[in-house]
Amino acid sequence: MKIFSIFIFCIYIANSCFAQSDSIKYNPKEEINYDGKRYRVHNNWFSVGAGANYNTKWPKDEKNIGADYSFHIKKNYFRIGGFMSGADYTASNNYSFHACYGLRKETIKYNLSAFIGASSSYFRRPLSDSTHYNLGTVYNLVGGYATIEAVYKFKYDIGLGGQIFCDYNQVQMVYGVRLIAYFSSAYRGIKYGYRAPAKKK
Repeated sequence: MKIFSIFIFCIYIANSCFAQSDSIKYNPKEEINYDGKRYRVHNNWFSVGAGANYNTKWPKDEKNIGADYSFHIKKNYFRIGGFMSGADYTASNNYSFHACYGLRKETIKYNLSAFIGASSSYFRRPLSDSTHYNLGTVYNLVGGYATIEAVYKFKYDIGLGGQIFCDYNQVQMVYGVRLIAYFSSAYRGIKYGYRAPAKKK
């Protein structure tokens, strides 16, 4: 529970850092010009990656694979996604899906975001006896999910970054890190009137 409380506190701090002024009128067609191209200021993005995590009901460190789609309705950002985790990438015993509300701060080189919301998890709880681990007990529970994501962008709409996350329910807590690839829908085309510099002969 302490880990989940830390995530809530981090997202509260992020709210102070990321929140945009309500006095700025929302313009869905607002664009930015960068490197001879046009990009949407208000855009959606997809992130996917893999990493390591710990499950409070599993005796060893785990591995996880996750994917998220983040989208906006006016100035409000939402995220739907999921991850699976287990002893190895090909041996998952925990499947979790989430729907979250979040905050975002985007610059030319960075995309920072924080999300919190509800999750639904399907998993087999490891029960040990004297000879082996038994995965026979199946759970399907609703819980809470929180994540903080930081991305360095090589181009305005493509980058690499990392996530820290926590998925909590009444039976288990899964928390860890993930290395992700970032792809946004910001690209709109070549800047009006732009001409690429002529190559020197």
